[in-house]
Amino acid sequence: MSWSDPARRFEPAEDVQLRAELRELLGLQPPPQRSPAPVTQELASLAEDLRKEALRRRRTERRRPSWGLIAAAALPLLAVLAGLGTWGVQQKQRADGLAAHAQRQEAELNRLAAANAAELARERKAKEEAQQQLQLVAQALPKKSLPYLVIPVEKPLRIQGEDYQRVKEKPGQ
Repeated sequence: MSWSDPARRFEPAEDVQLRAELRELLGLQPPPQRSPAPVTQELASLAEDLRKEALRRRRTERRRPSWGLIAAAALPLLAVLAGLGTWGVQQKQRADGLAAHAQRQEAELNRLAAANAAELARERKAKEEAQQQLQLVAQALPKKSLPYLVIPVEKPLRIQGEDYQRVKEKPGQ
């Protein structure tokens, strides 16, 4: 326990005596006895002046406004939000550009499909006209002179593997 500890003022007499004996055995000097200094008018006025000065300084102390601390803490958050906003705007512009490109491609495909459909309709109409002309010519010819129509048919190729082995002989061989 330290000598400056206020709890020491209230320690039992046995402890004080034991400590004194120990101090004598070790050859130490006894701690100086503090005697309270008499309070003079001069000390009282000095203490009052010190108290007033401390109170004045406490009142006039410049304190930082709390909104400044909040603003300083919010700056990184605002920077992140601004960055995310910029990135989002760029992504939206990119998506709008891709959507416009897709619409142009779809319009081009629709135009090509319409042109192809018109071409197919013209070809179909030309075939029908040719068919009608053939029927008219066929009706104009005498029936005995009509040759038989022969439609050439390609026979499918027979593919036989050359890397197979026959397991059984055909019956009768």
